[in-house]
Amino acid sequence: MPYLTEKKQNIQHILVFNLTYGERVFYLNEPQYLIGRYPKNSIVINAEGISREHATLIKQTPNDHHFSYLIIDGTIERGKSRNGIRVNGNKINQCELRHGDVIYFTKEITAHYYIIDQKSQEFIENLTPNVFSTATSCDYKNISTETQIIEHPIKKPTLSEITNLASVVELSPIPIIEINNQGVITYLNPSANLKFPDLEKAQVRHPLLKGLIEKANYNNGSLVIREVDIKDQSFEQHIHYLTKEKLIRSYIFDITQRKQAEMQLKYHAFHDSLTGLANRAFFDQHISLTIKNCERYNKLLAILFIDIDNFKNINDTLGHGIGDRILNCFAQRLTSQVRKSDLVCRWGGDEFVVILSEIQDPDQSAKFAKRLLKTFEHPLTIERNQIYLKCSIGIACYPEDGKNAEILLKNADAALSRTKESGRNHYQFYNPEMSLEIAENFALETQLHQAIKNEELILHYQPQINIKTGQVYGLEALVRWKSPNLGLVGPNKFIPIAEKTGLILPVGEWVLKTACQQNKKWQQMGLPPVRVAVNLSAQQLQQPDLIKTVEKILDLVGLEPQWLELEVTESILMKNTTLASQTLHELRNMGVYISMDDFGTGYSSLGYLKKFPFDTLKIDQSFVRELNQNPEDISIISAIMTLSRGFNMRVIAEGVENQEQLNLLQQLDCEEMQGYFFSHPLTQEEVLNYLLSFNQQKYLIFP
Repeated sequence: MPYLTEKKQNIQHILVFNLTYGERVFYLNEPQYLIGRYPKNSIVINAEGISREHATLIKQTPNDHHFSYLIIDGTIERGKSRNGIRVNGNKINQCELRHGDVIYFTKEITAHYYIIDQKSQEFIENLTPNVFSTATSCDYKNISTETQIIEHPIKKPTLSEITNLASVVELSPIPIIEINNQGVITYLNPSANLKFPDLEKAQVRHPLLKGLIEKANYNNGSLVIREVDIKDQSFEQHIHYLTKEKLIRSYIFDITQRKQAEMQLKYHAFHDSLTGLANRAFFDQHISLTIKNCERYNKLLAILFIDIDNFKNINDTLGHGIGDRILNCFAQRLTSQVRKSDLVCRWGGDEFVVILSEIQDPDQSAKFAKRLLKTFEHPLTIERNQIYLKCSIGIACYPEDGKNAEILLKNADAALSRTKESGRNHYQFYNPEMSLEIAENFALETQLHQAIKNEELILHYQPQINIKTGQVYGLEALVRWKSPNLGLVGPNKFIPIAEKTGLILPVGEWVLKTACQQNKKWQQMGLPPVRVAVNLSAQQLQQPDLIKTVEKILDLVGLEPQWLELEVTESILMKNTTLASQTLHELRNMGVYISMDDFGTGYSSLGYLKKFPFDTLKIDQSFVRELNQNPEDISIISAIMTLSRGFNMRVIAEGVENQEQLNLLQQLDCEEMQGYFFSHPLTQEEVLNYLLSFNQQKYLIFP
């Protein structure tokens, strides 16, 4: 056999499995292979019908010229497999394989055995004797037709197909690296050479090979997956420990794009997309750690809740595009004032939160707040618009104002609310009274919802006296809340809550309807008709259906419009002057009287008197209260009286409480007054008695 001797070192035995998900190629060199689905097998085939130890390949060397492989059903020690093995359709216990044999493990799982000459690229078809000539244990008589694929005869592959299959590792685009247990590279496929040209030089110092040989005592077939960063690239390395062969084989997958995408997703999960600042999720993670550090090292921290004043007006006036740019500019100025150890978060909308960590005392947070407020004294210029930003700040300090994030945030928010209530563009520290007030307001809000349903609201009426004619000219309707739990609740307590929650709309409509109904009842009782004044809230005046509501109530009650007077304040008119003017003119055209309440406390612009159809000006009680002590108040009331005559308007002075005030107002030619000197607010029964027993001569002024 000279040919075989010469070619001995070039012969390669190959076993190619045809699986449902593709083909797997095994190069056979070892003395023995165990085939099955047990993970520690030499050849692991995990498929239905495959036994844990389905077959054994044993290397045969009958002479010095060649070797072959004997296949055994199951193992020598443990016996046959569950479903058996067939070679070329014939069931066997064991037999020697020859080139081109087809091995059936199941109906779906087959393997082809090939022998090729690697140098000449030729099949070696007659290298081994006939498969059945030496396999004396083969079962010739009982060949099962169920396993013979007669309709689909096995096609013998070409040499080109076999060599392509054999070189699958070489042609793989996935870098494959193999080292021995001493850390010496034993194999690199072309992809590995191309992707990592410094591997040969670096050897075990290369990041992909570092630490591999220290774990070479893993069980055979063990798989370890790790991530390796090389410069700006990331790789996932699948490491197979082949202990029997004393080899470590790695498959390298480039996951750079995936890692970048993950980093992007993580960034967006913890940062605001508009400003780039940390968001609430980041804050939640950061604050817990910061508080723990402060607790450990006995440090202080401050949380500042910051809100841009009147930002809605900016959006409504200039548009959301410019609004977004303003938010960015605000974030930049805010960030410029903090230290590297501090954190700035966008909480949402126009709200921001700052954590000042490891401060020495609360005064540091006050200094920061002052510095920030001063920063916004300089305007922003965006698309030729000069914008002066102002902000309100609430401050809570750890540990005095709370020892966890939730309480600190709640208290900083409470301080922010107090800042807004006290005029904005400033800062407030938290104090416990704020929480008590918030708790009370919350309880009031909850009960106020029920009060409307349970008809707990009542009206009191305060008389308005014309001291020149000695008549009760009108009655101002004042809402009260008679709570079964809280007693009589004044409007200064619950009206602000009603306005914040929107309950002012049903409350306002109830007041309007009830006042009109009661006035009509007094008229039906034969009392002299008087005008009832009802206060309108800002939200009511903004309602597009206010005119229809007033008309419906007047029609339902049967009250003539002239006996209803609606009072508005200057601050309400400023919300939307155009809509307010249109609405009030329509109401006046209906015959309803219109008065301006608290006149003199705002701008008191002459433009308002000209633009709006006022019948009456009501002088705020703050001017009347110190009338006998403050000459300036006398001058103001005198000016108001002069204005009213010019515009042909009535004037009512509110808050008259003593004879001296009444005398001074008489000297200023003020004819109509309202206050405790005449009467406190009365219930509907008390109004009836008051009107019946009213002494006209008591306040009558004779010329």
